[in-house]
Amino acid sequence: MKITVSRRASRARITLAGAAALIAAGAFATQSAANATGPKGPTRDVTVRVEGLKSTLLAPTTVTLTAGSVSKDGKASDSCSALSALGALQDATKGSWAGTWSKSYKQYFVTTIEGTTYSSSASYYWAIWIDDKPAQVGACDYDPAPGTTLLFFPDYDGKSKSIVAPSVLGLSAPAQALVGKPFSVLVTSYANASGKPSPASDASVSAGSAHSTTSSAGKATLQVATAGLIEIKASAPNAVRDETTICVHKLGAMCPK
Repeated sequence: MKITVSRRASRARITLAGAAALIAAGAFATQSAANATGPKGPTRDVTVRVEGLKSTLLAPTTVTLTAGSVSKDGKASDSCSALSALGALQDATKGSWAGTWSKSYKQYFVTTIEGTTYSSSASYYWAIWIDDKPAQVGACDYDPAPGTTLLFFPDYDGKSKSIVAPSVLGLSAPAQALVGKPFSVLVTSYANASGKPSPASDASVSAGSAHSTTSSAGKATLQVATAGLIEIKASAPNAVRDETTICVHKLGAMCPK
């Protein structure tokens, strides 16, 4: 993630400027009351996903955040709360990220996640979305409520007019389906700058060997021939993919809880 940004992404990237701390302070006050409390202090479960330009780098991973701190360079002064979005990234990737600390903004600028690096001179930067919307604060400053979903992906910084920033896909599917019986899924496209949702037409959807394409309403029908926990994937040109899991079972059989 970068602090200095193009006009195209100015709204999203103000999140990494000095105003971030002020916004985060208000968010912390309202969210902290909702956080569960464990033996060692506040805890909460959040889900982290990391998408690369060509593949998923980290499938949706739910982690339980606990009180503490995260310091990538080993300095106590260069640390973020372990209950922050950066703490969630640290736990979900098991520390497989890198970044540089800014004293001015009291923030880590993430340059590498799961081995993929974007330097300050690159055309892409690591963006963070929160529950299908661009973050309004940096990863160190955001204090996710229980159940929050965090998405990290390479966003385009607007240096060239020939490249269009990607939209972000969202995939909805039933929790269960019967073997050999058709079921419907819905794919939503979230606008890059605002997170505004709209149906994703002509998106490719797959579940095992089953494949389909969404209609103008963003809907597609799939039919899976084998039982089990099946991963459903949605993708489209110039879009950040999404995925979910469905339990496909025989009539009378139960899905694992």
